[in-house]
Amino acid sequence: MNGDEIALSLIVLSWNTRDITLACLNSIVSNPSDVSWELIVIDNASSDGSAEAIVERFGSDAHVRIIENTENLGFTGGNNQGMEMAFGKIIGLLNSDTIVPPGALNGLYNYLIENPDAGVVGPTLTHDDGSPTTSFGYFPTALSELSNAFLPGSLMGTRLKALGVIPDGSITKPIEVDYVSGAAFFVKREVIEKVGMFDSETFFAYYEETDWCLRIKKAGWKVMFLPSVKIIHLEGKSFEKMTVHRRIMLYDSAKKFYRKHYSLPMLWWYQFCTVTGSLVKVVYFGLRMIFQPGSRDRLLPHYRWNAFVFELWKRGFVRERGASG
Repeated sequence: MNGDEIALSLIVLSWNTRDITLACLNSIVSNPSDVSWELIVIDNASSDGSAEAIVERFGSDAHVRIIENTENLGFTGGNNQGMEMAFGKIIGLLNSDTIVPPGALNGLYNYLIENPDAGVVGPTLTHDDGSPTTSFGYFPTALSELSNAFLPGSLMGTRLKALGVIPDGSITKPIEVDYVSGAAFFVKREVIEKVGMFDSETFFAYYEETDWCLRIKKAGWKVMFLPSVKIIHLEGKSFEKMTVHRRIMLYDSAKKFYRKHYSLPMLWWYQFCTVTGSLVKVVYFGLRMIFQPGSRDRLLPHYRWNAFVFELWKRGFVRERGASG
């Protein structure tokens, strides 16, 4: 296919998620856009046979280009690599754990084409049972960090300008938001040409889409949430896949975001709220597991999510001992 003829470029990053990546790619190929399209698959040096399986299944498809990296470039580096290769005037980034239903690609593509002031659009992300999961968010404020750290998730949402919003049925029309989830992120080529891509020098993974959307909005484009389009996001189903290592990466990326865009006191406020709030929740969920043993399986992921503060303490203690000899 001639690159000049491509309207929509889709980029899927793969790293040791062979089966779900194949399911994602199959959903795209089975439910393609009505416009001319290409699918660029970037394998980030997987060790589980992902690249070989992808080539075997999709290597002969004229719409699909497969890149096999010899090193892991991270979420930002891998997606930037794909965007540099893309020909489409609209570029869609899809996590390997997403499933694309019929009509979804058309809806996102058409919205950007029909709305000149929109630079980015994202869909409603759902669990595989159809219930919504985190789809968009707002840039952090002192209030949102406080509420995020200490209030139950059921009290969060658009009213408190939450960092990550799970949409409900009250949102029926497109709304402007601060950022949309990087799991399904559709952007105009002209935006990339003016603003650039992910900041891969600062962010390896996490907060990269928040940083990018902030730069895009400063350049004059709107970031829109399109509730009528739904894409399944399998990883959004629970905290169970959020290991301590990944939770630490999330914390470190947030600090980088604050250093880049906020004042030093705001960075300190974020660290105080996150650490103190997590300690409070560790005690809360720990006590509930003791006195409500029947709820342990449901509460344990929340306990682990907040128990990363012990790893933070351990890292600081080890560094302090190392520095003192």
